[in-house]
Amino acid sequence: MADVDLQRRMVLRRIGGVVALSTLAGGGVWFGGYRPSSLAVAESTSTAVKEPFDVDLRLRAHPDKVSILPGAASEVWRYTAERVAGPEGSLTPVGDSYTGPLIRLHRGQRLRVRIDNGLPEDTTVHWHGLHVPSDVDGQPRLPIAPATSKTVAFDVVDRAGLYWYHPHPHGPDGGRVGFQSYAGLAGPLLITDDTERALGLPDGEQELVLILQDRTFTDGNELQYLGAGMGSMMTRIRGFRGERVLVNGRPDARREVATRPYRLRLLNGSNSRIYKLAWNDGRAVTVIGTDGGLLAKPERRRSVTLAPAQRIDLWVDFGDTGPGESVQLVSEEYQLGMMGGRGMMGGGGMMGQGMMGEQMGDMMDRGMMGEMMGSERIPLVTFAVVARANDSATLPQRLAQDLPASPVQADTPVRRFELGMRMMQGFTMNGRRMEGATVADDEIVRLGQTEVWEFVNNTMMPHPIHVHGLQFLVHERIPAGGKTDLHDGIIDAGLHDTVLVFPEERVRIALTFESFEGLYMYHCHNMEHEDTGMMRYFKVVA
Repeated sequence: MADVDLQRRMVLRRIGGVVALSTLAGGGVWFGGYRPSSLAVAESTSTAVKEPFDVDLRLRAHPDKVSILPGAASEVWRYTAERVAGPEGSLTPVGDSYTGPLIRLHRGQRLRVRIDNGLPEDTTVHWHGLHVPSDVDGQPRLPIAPATSKTVAFDVVDRAGLYWYHPHPHGPDGGRVGFQSYAGLAGPLLITDDTERALGLPDGEQELVLILQDRTFTDGNELQYLGAGMGSMMTRIRGFRGERVLVNGRPDARREVATRPYRLRLLNGSNSRIYKLAWNDGRAVTVIGTDGGLLAKPERRRSVTLAPAQRIDLWVDFGDTGPGESVQLVSEEYQLGMMGGRGMMGGGGMMGQGMMGEQMGDMMDRGMMGEMMGSERIPLVTFAVVARANDSATLPQRLAQDLPASPVQADTPVRRFELGMRMMQGFTMNGRRMEGATVADDEIVRLGQTEVWEFVNNTMMPHPIHVHGLQFLVHERIPAGGKTDLHDGIIDAGLHDTVLVFPEERVRIALTFESFEGLYMYHCHNMEHEDTGMMRYFKVVA
């Protein structure tokens, strides 16, 4: 690893339970690895459904130490959980690292979760992608203080698919989503239903949940996040990208498989890294599902683009690979390209005037920003074929029959969101940044209404835009000019809760605001962008 000035790095390190928080401008952050044996619990409850509950869980966020790399254990923050009531398979571990346990639910169940905060700072738990009431959505306006708990409950109404849960705190001095997620707070949530099960897709040992996260470690195996100075500023603009990729909290991921089909459920849990998924032997990447569940039919691509917070459901058959051979899932090298040039960053451009703007303009001229906009080739998972299987299965060419048709009509209202940048202050949405739970007049929508939201990216960075509380259809994608290396791998079919908008591009999504009134959020899911203000509330009213 490159030499790093210890005074300018952010490291997760034990200091006897004392916490010193960084400011938005940078500086070292050191926090303790203590693990309280008990909580002096002050409990609050938000109940969206009445008893009885089909699944009752207790989820705890707390510091811990785990072995990730050879040598010293690493300080992390993690979720652990216990099943209070419900089917035995409702809660299962994901490997043996820090990754939160897999919560497995069936559509139509009622779920209750008591969330205990054993961290030394406020947190929340956001049920990413789920259609739930606003007061159980895990929003920053409803923080869970240290040594307290909150109980949430809701009906499981979403389609079968892979969802996830992660922290979503944001205080007056900025967000902590990137920091807490990077420390290890994330876990998968799978919903099943009878219709999906009837398709006979691979399950059990042939269904693999794979969480992709990139991390940087010091020589002592401490997690390293943001530093200070110009380097930290550039990282916040781009978003944090680690030096190595972990799969389910482990490096150099390897899975033993047989000569049969497998279902791979992948989650991009990285802070900002985009993956260009491909097979090293050139076979097609077969996509059967996205954020909101199965597609109507499989889609085959040479590579598939997976932005932060997005999920992808892949089918792969190792029947043509003999025992002793292996196939590797990789993220291929890519270059995004970028807008403008010096006018975007220096001189009188979006990054401002004066010495700082000139320095950043010079960095662009030297190609440093160009490096920030691409990625090298990264091995992700090696699938080692170790046995022959006597069974086989055929991928159905017709998958989901419950995908909604486009609700867009000639008179469907269009709401436009300009993604921009404010001088030296970060990214914006319609010129605004996060201002608590403030909602502008043009951020109020009607319950039962269908709208088209158009996101126009006027920045040099791609932005994965996430809308809370619902799934949507991608109605239209309008690139400004030539396509990037990642465009051919975009899967816009199916239902989504996060959509990637490239520089100078317009993307239109179709949303229907159903079931619940209240406050919800929309934001960039590049975690450093949302933490520095690229996040807003909208309000659903009757």
